[in-house]
Amino acid sequence: MFNHRIISVILPLLIVGTALMAESFSTVEYVSVTRSTPVYSTIQEEVPTQKCYDVQEQVSSGGSGNNDVIGAVAGGVLGGVLGHNVGGGTGKTVATVGGAVLGTLAGQNIGSKYNTPASSTSQTVRRCETVMNYKTRQVLSGYTNFAKFKGKEISVDSDSPLKQIPVTVTYSY
Repeated sequence: MFNHRIISVILPLLIVGTALMAESFSTVEYVSVTRSTPVYSTIQEEVPTQKCYDVQEQVSSGGSGNNDVIGAVAGGVLGGVLGHNVGGGTGKTVATVGGAVLGTLAGQNIGSKYNTPASSTSQTVRRCETVMNYKTRQVLSGYTNFAKFKGKEISVDSDSPLKQIPVTVTYSY
């Protein structure tokens, strides 16, 4: 019993003595939250959309574009025949080739004058393009929690509403 009595007297004296010897000590107090306010952030997103419209396009059809080819072939043959009838010996070969070349050029030139123009019609064609639109929206990013501590309002941000805010209080002497 004597030992139990000594311990009950000495232990409180040691605690009080330790507190008196320390220059400061800290403790945590929990303060009740008076209100929690949601905090929102604005985010902007890029949203692709497709924009389509109709346009008129010219389409060519028909027409004979071969008259210059036919003229070149006919002119070459006719020029070669005429050149072959002019001259003699080795000059006859030169005249035949020269007549064919000149006949081809002349026949092509004459044939191109008689080409009928191609007819043109229009048709409706659908064109589409991707356009980027920007969409803004509000998202919940957290809460600001308010409480009164020793006559002053304090606040703490958190991911969810809090019921209490821990406050570390340091006493020094």
